Amino acid sequence: MNLKTQQLSGLEQVRSFMAGTDAVPFTTQAHQDRYQWAALSLKQFAYERLRRAERGLIVRFLCKVTGYSRAPATRLIAQWRCRGRLTDRRGPPAAPFAKHYGAIELRLLAQIDSLHGTLSGPATKKLAERAFTVYKQPHYETLAGISVSHLYNLRRSNG
Repeated sequence: MNLKTQQLSGLEQVRSFMAGTDAVPFTTQAHQDRYQWAALSLKQFAYERLRRAERGLIVRFLCKVTGYSRAPATRLIAQWRCRGRLTDRRGPPAAPFAKHYGAIELRLLAQIDSLHGTLSGPATKKLAERAFTVYKQPHYETLAGISVSHLYNLRRSNG
């Protein structure tokens, strides 16, 4: 990605750029490239030293070039002001969902399906419930509490 916006040296040139262009398509896939360009632009125009109206112009400029709406652009500017750089804060969750149904439950489900034929989800759930409550088979405890929709998800899984 190579935008020639570094040639825009003053706020008047930014104003004329804003008045004379439609939205510029940003042809990069990575957010990091957009972040890098935004950080360079904020530094180039000395965003910290601008007056309120001029800061609004720079926000609109960032929105137009990057394609972000006002709220994400404002969040990026706040991050840049706080940290001095822009980083992608998205990532895996700090505490991912615990895996409730594992290989044992998949094996039990396959066993139920092979013994009774692949019944409907509610019927299979009822069989697991009865195996646990009526016949006191403790290994069916987790399958007894499964939702029907998740039962179908387990059937589609690779296990």
